[in-house]
Amino acid sequence: MAANNNTQPVLNPGVWHEDELERPSSVVSGDGSYTGQPEYRDSNYLGPHGDGPAPSILSRDSTYGSLAAPSIAGSTGAVRSSWGSSNALAAHEQGAAGFEAGHKPRVQSHLAQAYTSPFPEDEERVGHYAPAAAVPTTDKEQPLWAQGGNTPQRKKKSRGWVWALVALALAALIALAVGLGVGLTRNKKTNSADDSGKDHNNGEDGNKSDGHGATGTSSATPTASATPEPTSGGQGSVIRLADGTNMTYDNPFGGYWFFDPTDPFRNDARCNNWTPALNETWQWGVDIIHGVNLGGWLNTEPFIVPGLYERYPSGPAGTSVDEYTLTMNMGNNATRAMTEHYDTFVTERDFAEIATYGLNWIRLPIAHWAVSTWDNGQEPYVKGVSWNYVIKAIAWARKYGIRINLDLHTVPGSQNGWNHSGKIGSANWLRGPMGLANAQRSLDYMRSIAQFITQPEYLPVVQMYGFLNEPNGQVLSESSIRSFYLEAYTQIRKVTGVGAGKGPMLSMHDGFIGIDKWVGFLPGADRLALDQHPYLIFQDQPAGSTGQGNFDQLAPLPCNAWAAGTNNTSNNFGANTAGEWSAAINDCGQWLNGVGLGQRYDGTFDGFSGRGVGTCDYWNDHRQWTQATKDGLKQFVMSSMDALQNYFFWTWRIGNSSTTVPEPNPMWHYRLGVINGWIPTDPREAIGQCARVGFNGGSPFNGQYPSPANTGGQGAGNIPAAQTQQNPWPPAGFTNVPAASMSSLFQYTPTATPVTLAGATFTYTKDGAEHTTVGGSGWANAQDDSRGAYTAIAGCQYLGEYDAATSPIPAGACGAGGAQPTRRDFRPRQASPAATAAA
Repeated sequence: MAANNNTQPVLNPGVWHEDELERPSSVVSGDGSYTGQPEYRDSNYLGPHGDGPAPSILSRDSTYGSLAAPSIAGSTGAVRSSWGSSNALAAHEQGAAGFEAGHKPRVQSHLAQAYTSPFPEDEERVGHYAPAAAVPTTDKEQPLWAQGGNTPQRKKKSRGWVWALVALALAALIALAVGLGVGLTRNKKTNSADDSGKDHNNGEDGNKSDGHGATGTSSATPTASATPEPTSGGQGSVIRLADGTNMTYDNPFGGYWFFDPTDPFRNDARCNNWTPALNETWQWGVDIIHGVNLGGWLNTEPFIVPGLYERYPSGPAGTSVDEYTLTMNMGNNATRAMTEHYDTFVTERDFAEIATYGLNWIRLPIAHWAVSTWDNGQEPYVKGVSWNYVIKAIAWARKYGIRINLDLHTVPGSQNGWNHSGKIGSANWLRGPMGLANAQRSLDYMRSIAQFITQPEYLPVVQMYGFLNEPNGQVLSESSIRSFYLEAYTQIRKVTGVGAGKGPMLSMHDGFIGIDKWVGFLPGADRLALDQHPYLIFQDQPAGSTGQGNFDQLAPLPCNAWAAGTNNTSNNFGANTAGEWSAAINDCGQWLNGVGLGQRYDGTFDGFSGRGVGTCDYWNDHRQWTQATKDGLKQFVMSSMDALQNYFFWTWRIGNSSTTVPEPNPMWHYRLGVINGWIPTDPREAIGQCARVGFNGGSPFNGQYPSPANTGGQGAGNIPAAQTQQNPWPPAGFTNVPAASMSSLFQYTPTATPVTLAGATFTYTKDGAEHTTVGGSGWANAQDDSRGAYTAIAGCQYLGEYDAATSPIPAGACGAGGAQPTRRDFRPRQASPAATAAA
């Protein structure tokens, strides 16, 4: 539909309007750069509904037990509170059946893409949906201007030999420039020919180690004999990928890629013509996040990578149900097997495809063992290897103009007891005798990551930092989570400084207590966003989900559940995202609720015997779905997009299975959904969807957050003293530790050297000399060395990291009563009134 010419739309007020679907394509300016038009949105798609923000709906359930949440069948906004996570996860404390074995659960494109399984016997199906004119992925691919039979406009036959030489030279340059050779180092940025790129840090290499094992190093840097030139391209350009294959960039949205091996930290790429290029300012409240998670890649989950878990189904640790047991069962093969997974599950081609789908952000979940592990006999994870792929992800996102929300998905002891926290069981973080010690360690991981991403080489790409995924607020006390959030915020902003452009937007999860409960928390905080993970299926199944789906009932549900709450949060709190959501209308799928735990939908999940509403056979295999099912599911997906506004779908891809359903869990597979039609090829198609399905309420968000501090402006960092008093560190108590016993808890001592993370290395040859560019020292703010990293007190015996949640507090616990080194009266330098609304 064409834009309404009778009414001038408001520029990016922060909500959508269906009249703005058509966008001008990008054009090439006289100097060869790409330009595009800004996106316009109208604020009238949602209106008033309800008294306040809706609570987050249950996350991917992990209670492994019966949940007493009421059915949402026939529900409307009036009973929305019955869907909230506040009514679900508390069953753990009452000993819900099976909780201590709990798990919380979580398409193709314009391009030819194939995921290569590390296991040859697995049937590979995902990714073989090539377009009609798919480009052969061989190293013989050449642009049209370098191919015989496709005569360039200005070519003359008498100069064929000249063009042949040009073609050969350009092919060599493309091979060099586009192949993103990424290595790791702890040295500062250097160049063998001159000093222009050097880090001015008195010659120090910035290396830090805590003695527990910082990340290792590797090298995969490209070299060439010719002088490289910057390379870029838009629709129809041919890209040489890091794996040596070629692909044609089929981006119908005006995006263009860019990579210059002589200046690899340039940020010129733009993913589409309604999203700012990486070297342009992202305007919070104005620009809209259309994002997708890369779940299961650097932090595995059985339902996302079933083939990997099927390869190692059992062993010394019993059944493989999480990455803890998986790596134990892999034994001496763990490093090789996990490296194969990292190499193949997500590649550069995925990042190019994400841009071609009209998406502009990724959420990148990582585990704390990407940074380091402790040699305490309780962390069998593969240490440090996945950090190599964090570096690759940043390089690929930079190349295709995609911004990153870096998400720390796990912490020592587990913040929720769910499989994606590393180890299924009970939460031992801010809970039990080891709860404070585990939280101390988590602050170190958060600081090391903050130091890395705040460096100027990485900040333009990593513009949001989710410093803790999904603390379970129904098992942990709400007050302790709030206290931790303030402490984490304080320590991270000590690294980044305060004000627009100083470090990324920070994101805190709502803890499943409801997004409305966070209004008024930390007013004046500098660029602090709220994250919700709404799902409708981890409880009694939604009305309309039986049979092949009644989408007249299902399509309005996301709008009724989330639209008003999202707008109200924007109006009353500030920036917010839906860091996870999916297309799921039921909990069918392989291992969605956990390995071997069944589903609520068919009554095989614990506590749902006799309460099933149908068979999962139809929903498990998308090859059986009718066109009506696909069309209806697409309406449900678009309602979710429109209601949540700034979002990250969970997840980009699902790996194959060796079962009779080779492409499992299709409602969680974005890429598969786009190819098969239940997810829109252009996310802007969702504009106005809530109005179309009959939602007619809410207080529209006009693009202005309640305080300039929300975007790093006036008053950023001025948190009232009362907030510090209300949210002390350490917390006043835990759910199972009274205030009087807090001084008796185990603690670590802050006397170790912090971990410094390694950056990217790029090598090329120019004028016969080899040049190397290194991405920073890994430590952005040398002034933030005021405290050491936490480490165990020598000679002390601590309780188990993962299994002490309900243990009694022993007398004489190591470190008990130790003073905390962080001063909570920290007040960063104030942002100027003229500060811009940048990340």
